[in-house]
Amino acid sequence: MLTVREARKRYGATTALDGISLELKNGSVLAVIGANGAGKTTLLKCIIGLLKFEGQVLVDGIDVARKGKQARRLIGYVPQQPALHGDLSVRETALFYADLKGVPQDRAREVVEWVGLGDHTEKRTDALSGGMRQRLALALAMLGNPPLLVLDEPASGLDVAARLELRRLVQEQRKLGKAIILSTHWLEDVPYVADHALVLDQGRAVFQGPASGLTANATVGSKLYLRLNGHSPEAVPVIQSTAVAGAVDRAGDWLVVTCRAENKAQIVEALFSAGITILDFRVEEASVDDAVIDLQGVAGGNQ
Repeated sequence: MLTVREARKRYGATTALDGISLELKNGSVLAVIGANGAGKTTLLKCIIGLLKFEGQVLVDGIDVARKGKQARRLIGYVPQQPALHGDLSVRETALFYADLKGVPQDRAREVVEWVGLGDHTEKRTDALSGGMRQRLALALAMLGNPPLLVLDEPASGLDVAARLELRRLVQEQRKLGKAIILSTHWLEDVPYVADHALVLDQGRAVFQGPASGLTANATVGSKLYLRLNGHSPEAVPVIQSTAVAGAVDRAGDWLVVTCRAENKAQIVEALFSAGITILDFRVEEASVDDAVIDLQGVAGGNQ
């Protein structure tokens, strides 16, 4: 569905993309990961034909640079900051864009229901939460039932509940056979939403391969902060017995456990099983910058 061949983009002396190539099949999800300025948004804008670039992008065999309008009919795009008309309701917004795209009004109602906004159809878009705005933007992208979805930082600014809902929506679209490419700086989300991962650093690919391989190669850990009401001495051997925890440190009345993102729940379950009550907890997620540095050491075998 999507083929990118040696895509390059320069802004004067600055190289924003440096020879990126990838393929994405129907029913697959590719996560593009990187810190701010890594080239994620530039790559997505090249894919949808909003920027001129060197190289080639094909959407279902159609060259985006030569036949951009035809290619974009196959793409649903959600920008990082959706531009919605604040004085329109959810229902009016969906009907307006349905009219622009020449799709039936029933389709507008269908996509609004699908993203979970059926109970908010009369709410003005400027009164929506960040998560609701992202869901509405996804609904608008889905109006024409495009086979390729391009999502630029769809989880940006969302709370945990909204991120989980986004995961569900992406998984549903994958099951329907959509090809999905999304950019993110949330390393934790990648194994749950994507089949493949591409990590960019200053426009270059420092990792490209299965999403499961991303966490296997990046040894940078998340930090799990636990407040245990004076039971820290008892908890330390329990945590260490899980064999998935790294360093266990103290910060005031908190225990700080370094571990892989996917192993946090295992540590919490072990404490509950041992009868140790967790009064409070918080998570400091793995840094994209640190992960990129870590991945540069294994980049040669994965590009």
